[in-house]
Amino acid sequence: MQKTVLASAALLLASAAQAAINPIPTSNGFSGAVSIGVASSEVASNMYKGDDNGRIYNRGTPDSHGETDPLLMLDLRYTLANSRTQFVLGNQVHDALRLDYTQQLGVRQEIGNNGIVSAGLVFSGFGSKDVWANPYDTTGEREETKRKSTGMRLGWEGILGSNFSADITRRKVELDDEKSGYLGLLDRNGKTTRFNLSYDWEFAPGHFLAPGIVLGKHDLDGRAMSNDSTGFKLDYGYRSGLYTVTANLYLGEQKYDAANPIPEFDGKKADSSDFVIGTNLMRHQLFGYKNVSGFVNAAYGKSDSDINFYDAEVKRIGAGVMYKF
Repeated sequence: MQKTVLASAALLLASAAQAAINPIPTSNGFSGAVSIGVASSEVASNMYKGDDNGRIYNRGTPDSHGETDPLLMLDLRYTLANSRTQFVLGNQVHDALRLDYTQQLGVRQEIGNNGIVSAGLVFSGFGSKDVWANPYDTTGEREETKRKSTGMRLGWEGILGSNFSADITRRKVELDDEKSGYLGLLDRNGKTTRFNLSYDWEFAPGHFLAPGIVLGKHDLDGRAMSNDSTGFKLDYGYRSGLYTVTANLYLGEQKYDAANPIPEFDGKKADSSDFVIGTNLMRHQLFGYKNVSGFVNAAYGKSDSDINFYDAEVKRIGAGVMYKF
């Protein structure tokens, strides 16, 4: 449910204008990055659990509200250079782009000239895990509940030595207290699958372009919540001296399995069209420190649903620092 837009308009923390394939180092030991910062947002969404929209008075188009959130990203790696093996813990840049703070604990293995394969467990990490127990309640302050997800991610970077990379993530989603009602047709518990395929292209010195497709399936207990999503993404990066500029675009749509049972919605499905654009500017060697970079970013996202209640719009700006080691 317009999750793509709300999620995509968050962190834009691309650390360098380089291919998505992150080479395994040639020496043993730890490496990675940590980022901290703050973001200010204007969010219009009935489904997103913000601090200022606990009370809704009708089931129409959502009102906008402001909020401030921390920006956090962790990428911790340990390399065994002789075996070309790397253990990883953290959330990837493109998880953060989707406001998806799922953590991954996994392993990457270089297979000669055929690329790098990976496998890992994914689980709920830092960031908000609260959702509305009943998003549709208009009788008073809506109650919150916890949402957790666990699963597995498989990936292949530089497939058979090419510029193609792909990954697939399968997760189980569980809410502590699902109160959406309507005979379970709005139940948000279930399983989700997400597949990404991208092509990494350095078309000029310092310029990087990565078009890709994103396919998703939400196989949820509520048929009116179950949906298939199809999207196109385009990432661009440029690095010159001490500066890196990145830009990100996402276009997609979601198609739902069944009509929504709430009477005000006139038997419609919650099909939607989604649009997200964002940009990030990073300044390396901040204050003369070799491993420290500062960043500022901005993003805009909009989801237009056939049911006005599910419309969403996000405007977001942020700033912070990144330390690489």
